[in-house]
Amino acid sequence: MSDPSGLQVRDLLPSELQIERTMKEALSDESGAGATRLAWGVIGAQASDAVKSVLNMDALELLGRAWSVAKALHEYTDRSKHPEGERSVVYLGSHRLKKTVYPQLAVTIEPFKPVTLRFALDLVADIRSIALAICNGHITSTGAGDGNLGAQLRYGDIALNKLQQRKVTFPGSFAFKDPGLAIR
Repeated sequence: MSDPSGLQVRDLLPSELQIERTMKEALSDESGAGATRLAWGVIGAQASDAVKSVLNMDALELLGRAWSVAKALHEYTDRSKHPEGERSVVYLGSHRLKKTVYPQLAVTIEPFKPVTLRFALDLVADIRSIALAICNGHITSTGAGDGNLGAQLRYGDIALNKLQQRKVTFPGSFAFKDPGLAIR
């Protein structure tokens, strides 16, 4: 992406996650956790910051990945309808979408075996409107739009925060890295 939207996924999470207590309990149940249970004072203090640093990604980039699989856009991959080089602007009205990514946190205390903790982050969006520029079967950029965004971080079945959406206005232009996001 060449012009970040400025809205990072980590900013959609509350400053206080329930990560320390939850991870301490989860590590107690993990096989092979080794000394990580004993060193929780050191690990727990850094776990929340580490997870948030992994979520230092642009929210519009994740939304773009979700739009790239929208059935309504599939026709733009058909070269008989949309020849090479044709540029189209598609306006999407009110819609809801959810994109889930799986950040991981590796906890290593020498000489014990590392423990990898796999989270699930749900980015939930209620979009009122958005314009998408499409060329050669790729979403190349977005135009202005607005909606509500929220994120929920989970570890297994445990929600680490309550999903709370906030109103956002998307920038007038947000370009995805060339050639754009392939429509699938």
